[in-house]
Amino acid sequence: MNKGLKDREYWQGIWELFINGNRLAFHEIYNEYVDVLFAYGMKITPNRELVQDCIQDLFISLYKYRKNLTKPEYLEFYLLRSLRRTIIKEIQQSKKVAKVGEEELLSFHLKFDLEEQLIEGESADNRTASLQKMLANLDPRKRELLYLKFYSGLNYREIGDLLGIKPDTAKKQVYRLLEDLRGRFGQKLMELFCLCFRT
Repeated sequence: MNKGLKDREYWQGIWELFINGNRLAFHEIYNEYVDVLFAYGMKITPNRELVQDCIQDLFISLYKYRKNLTKPEYLEFYLLRSLRRTIIKEIQQSKKVAKVGEEELLSFHLKFDLEEQLIEGESADNRTASLQKMLANLDPRKRELLYLKFYSGLNYREIGDLLGIKPDTAKKQVYRLLEDLRGRFGQKLMELFCLCFRT
């Protein structure tokens, strides 16, 4: 059994304890995923207070309705999807734009946590400037797609479900984006891209 599957099964067990009223299990879920959720939320919107409020609302809701919750196949996916919906709902309510599409509401902020490494003497700032500019010009959905592919443990089916696209479409879009990066920046910046995402 691979590590990813073992990890998923472990959290399914913790989830079972949680919905049966185990407070320690609830705290374990919170402690494991709060930073993951915050990082993802801050990519969706730069409004720190909104993200924190939405995470708090999410966990309050989980605890309040735990007896009615189903067992998720993958807890990280379940939590990310729930947070995404909560944030979108809050943005729509605050802007009174319920009929506006998600892509018009969201501006996915893709930034890197770079390690202090150089490629053939080129500075980290210079290496990332072109790449960051290119990523900034992508539409929010594609930036989110790249983030989920390289920062989460989600598979293409889950990524597709989260973004409302078919798994094959998610896979093809990631492939095309990576091919475009190779074409524009060559192998060195492709290596940098992979380094940035810590694959």
